[in-house]
Amino acid sequence: MNARTTAALAWGGVLLAGVLWGGGALVAQFLIDGGIAPHSLSLARFALGMPLLWWLHWQATRRSPVADAGWRHLTRREQGHVVGTGAAMALNVSCWFAGIAHLGAALPTVISICCAPLIVACVSVLRGYEPFGARLLGGLVLALAGVLLLVMPAAGWGALPTGYGAGLAWSFGSAVCYALVVLGNARMPARVPAVTASAWGMSAAALCMLGVAVANGITWPEGTAQWTGAAYTGVATTSVAYLAFAWGARRLPPTAAVVGTLIEPLVAAWLAALWLAQPMAPRQWLGAALLAGGDAAAGAAEPGYRVAP
Repeated sequence: MNARTTAALAWGGVLLAGVLWGGGALVAQFLIDGGIAPHSLSLARFALGMPLLWWLHWQATRRSPVADAGWRHLTRREQGHVVGTGAAMALNVSCWFAGIAHLGAALPTVISICCAPLIVACVSVLRGYEPFGARLLGGLVLALAGVLLLVMPAAGWGALPTGYGAGLAWSFGSAVCYALVVLGNARMPARVPAVTASAWGMSAAALCMLGVAVANGITWPEGTAQWTGAAYTGVATTSVAYLAFAWGARRLPPTAAVVGTLIEPLVAAWLAALWLAQPMAPRQWLGAALLAGGDAAAGAAEPGYRVAP
């Protein structure tokens, strides 16, 4: 497979993940509005997503035993990397769902996904993964201006709506954790197949959320519609989406990978306006456009990008 085909498939995987996650935001709001706590929904998402990933892992290792990078074959540092990426995945989803509970589907999704490239770009520069240049600086300035327009309440910063500040905090927390997931996948050991890393990471995320859910009490889906929605979040937005993203992310520069998922907030905002009557204000759309433009400028890989070993 030549480099151009590999890059095209990598972008396809990242874009597919973004579309599935964008639709999942509305499903999550439907389930949370129906009484499922955000931490319980996070647990259901990872628990229902694990079986498919492990089945794909076992199928892959049965066809090619040489490709099996067993847990015992990894160094302690590599094991910590996999577990840490899974924990960041759990925190990302939990914070995102908590933001949705306060603000609805659109705004937390836009903040979580669109702010993550800023964090990834800064970390990539500081760690030496990507060089700092005028394009990155201009992109960061544009993106920060977009963030200010995006999060400003319609009535200004006077009396904030109930839960608005908490919703913003959860959404920005999700952005930080999502950036960690992107960087974790980008630096994943090359000898660990994407499906194996996803299965281990998902297992770590499920264990983290099990502890949180048990401590706070588990709320279960009720009725066919809620169980169907929970299954969608587990299989489509978790197993399929994270596997597609993990495969693509390790074949793209970290900032480019996270910029590719900017399709997620567009899908979420469009569906929220269409189905839930939750349109964003014109000022917020302008902020989102500036943020996306800044992310795109920052995400264009500068010469000298150092691919993960």
